[in-house]
Amino acid sequence: MKYKLPTLDLHGIYHREVDNLLHNFLGKNLDNLPVEIITGNSERMKDIVKKIIESYKLEMHIKSHYNLGSFIVG
Repeated sequence: MKYKLPTLDLHGIYHREVDNLLHNFLGKNLDNLPVEIITGNSERMKDIVKKIIESYKLEMHIKSHYNLGSFIVG
């Protein structure tokens, strides 16, 4: 059985809410990396998430080239 990563799905979330949600999620999971963050296809959402991930000095990689809206962070 595969291990399921802690996941934050941002589908349906307003851009203005992402900062708080992502900081809380990362704060709870810094000792449990990697995690998955689902942004969907919104370039603005991806940019917001990328900026926050970089502020934690973490790396963000596309989970699959078949799904460009899901990232592994660690």
